[in-house]
Amino acid sequence: MAATAWLLYNTAKKYIGNGTVVLGTTAMKMKLTTSASNASTFTLSTFAAVTGEISARGGYVAGGRALATLLWTVGASAKSYKYAAADLVFTASGSSLINCKFAVIGVSGGKVICWSKLTTAQFTVASPNTLTIQFNALGIFTMV
Repeated sequence: MAATAWLLYNTAKKYIGNGTVVLGTTAMKMKLTTSASNASTFTLSTFAAVTGEISARGGYVAGGRALATLLWTVGASAKSYKYAAADLVFTASGSSLINCKFAVIGVSGGKVICWSKLTTAQFTVASPNTLTIQFNALGIFTMV
């Protein structure tokens, strides 16, 4: 699936810069949202402000899933750093994951960090199939 690059929310840059969010140590979650979501609105500041989350069914839990193996490491060159995580797999178990379009990363009960449009039109993951969010080898995002 041809997802867009991960895009930082405007306030995420501030929260990373002033230490409100500490990359690599702050627990992060990813939630999936529908085409009716405001996920692509760059002025959002909290994870809870993202609307249009897909229904909690088929193994999907409201609020999303925790990201694992969060790393803040040297990137493609000594001048760049990348923020990375282990790929995340959502399995439609017992029923479908309906109307997926965006993936959003943020701090549960806290700040929103970035988003990606997974496809141009919303889609459904039928049970027992999986949706794998595979992060780029250069990280979710890179600072140069």
